[in-house]
Amino acid sequence: MRASQAAFLLGIGLGAFFEGMLFHPVAGFFYMVAWVLCVAGVVLLWSAVRGPGRLPSGRVFAGAYVIGWGAFNMLEALARHDVSSDWLLFGTGAGFVLLGVILRRMGEVHFIERRSGLDRRSASPLR
Repeated sequence: MRASQAAFLLGIGLGAFFEGMLFHPVAGFFYMVAWVLCVAGVVLLWSAVRGPGRLPSGRVFAGAYVIGWGAFNMLEALARHDVSSDWLLFGTGAGFVLLGVILRRMGEVHFIERRSGLDRRSASPLR
């Protein structure tokens, strides 16, 4: 769970960095908030990797990341743009959220049975 939350925060933070650097060359508070979100995502990810419990699959993690990026795009479109004329930015965010939901759903449904590295090592005859 913490890894998915970390991916969501990283998606928002890195999406904000990308958007800000590419489209809105502003400084100050915006980048500081984006940086804090990225640091919070890294701290959560670090604690999830080092702590007990299962980690999400790569698809679930990527899905949470893309949902975070899409959520940022949608919120930014609502806050800073006229959605009736800049509908593409909001639509892109909604598309990212939809893609993230699909990726997360694909990660929860096991199409191919995979075992973690620990499971493969424990079943190995070469110990």
